[in-house]
Amino acid sequence: MPKANQISVSSGNIKMGRIPSISLPAIITCRKDCLCRNKCYAAKLEKIRPPVKAAYLHNLKMLREQPEVFWRQTEAVIMLSKYFRFHVSGDIPNREYFEKIVEISARQSHCEILCFTKKFSIVNQFLADGGAIPNNLHLIFSGWKGLSMENPFHFPEAHVLYKDGTTTAQPDAKMCGGNCTECAKTGEGCWTLRNGEQIVFKEH
Repeated sequence: MPKANQISVSSGNIKMGRIPSISLPAIITCRKDCLCRNKCYAAKLEKIRPPVKAAYLHNLKMLREQPEVFWRQTEAVIMLSKYFRFHVSGDIPNREYFEKIVEISARQSHCEILCFTKKFSIVNQFLADGGAIPNNLHLIFSGWKGLSMENPFHFPEAHVLYKDGTTTAQPDAKMCGGNCTECAKTGEGCWTLRNGEQIVFKEH
């Protein structure tokens, strides 16, 4: 179980390799209008691994009840890391949370930070209001069939290759290599996607 006053940080997994990440609960922090919730791998993981669910819920509780501690500890991990990812599970809860990601990324410019999101409106409004995204913050808009993606600033996009062979990705989209650490080492994959480019993940 996570310690009462300490966030739960993952040191990595099979896909991520040894890249640390912090996650929030699936579904609870995600969009309510996306059918991905019916096939969410993170939600399934929470069901079969209660300690994982407890860790994600604990992080959300820390964020809500002790936000200063949550962000101080998150930044401390990023400070000591070369690569970091927000949300193997969950999504950006609100504008204030996203602004903290941006602030920390700007301060910790040595660390390459990855963040997938379906909260397009939060990011778009931040930029429309004059905000700027640090170069080391790799934001990727995440698609799903039936979900309208508003991407006026041409952020890189992630799409799914479904088990029936269909996808919402463009024909020239890059295929995920399956290991975030290897891509980080070689300067490939999500870490180097440019505006307008897409990457494809196979459906879990």
